[in-house]
Amino acid sequence: MKKTTFLIIVTITGFALAGVIFIQFYWIRNAILLQEEQLDSQVRLALKGTVNQMYENKSDTCNDGLFCSRNCSLENNQQINGLNINALKKLIRSEFSEVGLRGPYVYGIFSPNVQKVEFVSKVGYDKMLLQTDHFVSLSCIYKNDQMVLGAYFPDERNRALENIFWWLLVCFILLLVLVLGFIFNIYSFLRQKKISEMKSDFVNNITHEFKTPIATISLASEMLLKPSILASESKSLKYAGIIYDENNRLKNQVEHVLQLAQLDRGTYSLKYDKLDIHSLIIKVVESYQLIMKERDGTIKLQLNASNFIIQADIIHIENVITNLLDNANKYSPSSPEITISTFNRNDHIVVAVDDKGIGISAKNQKYIFRKLYRVHTGNLHNVKGFGLGLYYVKRLIEAHNGQVTLHSEPGKGSRFEVSLPLYILKNLTRNPNSYES
Repeated sequence: MKKTTFLIIVTITGFALAGVIFIQFYWIRNAILLQEEQLDSQVRLALKGTVNQMYENKSDTCNDGLFCSRNCSLENNQQINGLNINALKKLIRSEFSEVGLRGPYVYGIFSPNVQKVEFVSKVGYDKMLLQTDHFVSLSCIYKNDQMVLGAYFPDERNRALENIFWWLLVCFILLLVLVLGFIFNIYSFLRQKKISEMKSDFVNNITHEFKTPIATISLASEMLLKPSILASESKSLKYAGIIYDENNRLKNQVEHVLQLAQLDRGTYSLKYDKLDIHSLIIKVVESYQLIMKERDGTIKLQLNASNFIIQADIIHIENVITNLLDNANKYSPSSPEITISTFNRNDHIVVAVDDKGIGISAKNQKYIFRKLYRVHTGNLHNVKGFGLGLYYVKRLIEAHNGQVTLHSEPGKGSRFEVSLPLYILKNLTRNPNSYES
């Protein structure tokens, strides 16, 4: 898929998802407002019922009635303007209970015109009661006064949310699933696109790597078919040697690809032997010197580890060291300066490979050990490879219960450290993968 097409699809899908989220929040807001209106209707219904009861049950009997006569025996704190507070309290509770309203709530009698509270059921709520939207007129009782009976709910917004809590929860969960799914799909697509590009690079690289030796073998074979070349033993040996070398080169490249397949399937086996890693490093460096001479490079050895015996698969460890050397050489623009050092850390030996090459940015360091991943080198196009070397190194070292770490800075070079457990005769910890002993 083209980048423009992908951006258009993501933009349209993003707008659609944003529209769904906006509509959901719009309906949630409306649902909350509807719950608040429903609460207001319930409160007004209860307050009107209270006022109707007050109007229909006027009585001079102070102990049971709502109103008191002038000779009322109630104390001042139990009556307001001739109203029996205890009887009002019982009536309010009864009416609120009938419409399904529960506490906490505050009620009282006040005059909204003059902002004066005659009575409030709970001290300290005078201002809130004056601002409440839930009240009914008491004009049928106090004809000469513009007083109202009102109620205030401290948790009014919470009541509205509680009534639709489970619907809100389900809605938010579904929205979260949609958003996460959208993000995951974009991430998966970008990741697949990147993998596809890496595979394309791999195919291009392997085609180039195979094409060169095949062309060389073809030319050398063609030369050997000429009678003039066959007549000369030295020339025949020369072209036969070229064919042999290029054939080995092809064989090694195929081995790299096969090793990758084995690593992915987990079918590789490790043959553990007692190994002097210092001797192995010296052997690898000696065989690599010819490559370094071609680029006028040097390899320095600082083998300072006092304990350098490990239990490992010799062939794989040799390949690991070779891959690290090859990586240091490829990413050093000219005259490579490589240092291989060893030292002991706890019960491990650490093999460090330092170079003064182009280095690796922090952004690329996260991906450097991934399969087929290759660091972009800008205008430097002579860096060959399949992107398998460091992936192979990490997988094999971890199979040996070791660890690989990278320290690098662009323009200053890189340092790869391979940590392997030292040889212990007893209680040797081995990787759970299949292996031979």
